[in-house]
Amino acid sequence: ANGVSDSARVQLIDQLRGHVWEVAASPHGNYVLQLFIARMPPHRFRFIIDELVGRAAEAAEHQKLCRILERLLEHCPGGMMAALIEELVPKASQLAQHPFGNFVVKHILEYGTPEQVQRIINTLCADAGFFAKHKIANYVVQAALMHAQRRDRVKLVRALAPDHQLLMKLSRHKIASFVSREIKFQSKDLDA
Repeated sequence: ANGVSDSARVQLIDQLRGHVWEVAASPHGNYVLQLFIARMPPHRFRFIIDELVGRAAEAAEHQKLCRILERLLEHCPGGMMAALIEELVPKASQLAQHPFGNFVVKHILEYGTPEQVQRIINTLCADAGFFAKHKIANYVVQAALMHAQRRDRVKLVRALAPDHQLLMKLSRHKIASFVSREIKFQSKDLDA
């Protein structure tokens, strides 16, 4: 693709070892890393993951590095991402409210294991009304309602709107109304 051989890509990416954070934080380097992740087999960029371990939450909250985490979640088998995800899931509440971190949490909801997703659902359920009304975190709640397994979606809906009156209250809130629409959209599947 684009006239560059895989061996040339491997040689170039090998030169990035030890410099992942610096390259990923730059606008052009970030794009190059995203392309490598999307086009190369995961074993070729394992070192990217290794260099982010211990700094996953910081990366998730970074304007450029969050995109690297998103591409890794999309293109790596779950086992390769386990260490990074284990750093991120306990911080799901903080990240869900962050302008960049929320994208990473949404990707974990879409690409994570059922157990990882369930742990994020539990975090959201602990203060569901707050997250539904938060100007950023409400998008994470919507993603959870779209991507989680049925049992987790039911749990989240019950935490958000245990009765019709609370659902109506959500639907009248300027931000939470988007969550209530997703609940209504999902309700046919959840009632079955």
